[in-house]
Amino acid sequence: MSKACQEEHRQEDDLAAGVGAVGNGVALVARRGADERIGAILEEQGLEFERLAAVAELLESDAAPSLIVLHVDGALSEAVAGDLEPLRQALEQTPVVIVCSGIRPGELRLALAAGAAGVVLEGQLASTLGPCLAAARAGQICVPRQHSRQVEAAALSAREKQILGLVVMGYMNSQIAEQLFVAESTVKSHLSSAFGKLGVRSRNEAVDLILDPERGLGMGILALGGEPVEATPSAV
Repeated sequence: MSKACQEEHRQEDDLAAGVGAVGNGVALVARRGADERIGAILEEQGLEFERLAAVAELLESDAAPSLIVLHVDGALSEAVAGDLEPLRQALEQTPVVIVCSGIRPGELRLALAAGAAGVVLEGQLASTLGPCLAAARAGQICVPRQHSRQVEAAALSAREKQILGLVVMGYMNSQIAEQLFVAESTVKSHLSSAFGKLGVRSRNEAVDLILDPERGLGMGILALGGEPVEATPSAV
């Protein structure tokens, strides 16, 4: 067998093993352990890929993968700033699908705004990674159904904003009711509605979300910096 043929066979073997394919295939950026689970699914999908330990390793290369699968350790919001944004700046046309263990309120919209083409929960890899990759390659966005309400910013009513603003300032339900001339049950009803829209389950979670700049809400969601909502006697 000629040297050229031997080299060709070696490259084919490497591709079958998921090595050296990042030039025009999939770049898999993941820690040891996670890369094996994700790699097995990529192989099932018939995709050529190369394993990389860190985003920096990919950015330092001259590779131009057709798709990037980024496994996230820790909070999704931290990975958006530390990994996703540099990837999108360097490889703007390459879809990035994120694999993470969980999604906190506000993080999905943050990831999509930063350019993610899809987000997959690690616990649902076997059933969702393949379809998500196919969607990303077709130019579509793919997110977990149970977090789909996060895609758009919460459409809070004026009263919900007003009540949440008072919650952020430390008011209790009874104090809010007195301030707004409404029944305490009305305050609870508005808070329940607002919590559902924000994807949170408690006052503390709502406050954390609103005040957390990484997850893209901030006090602006309450329009507290604009025209204030006047407290007027009302039954609603």
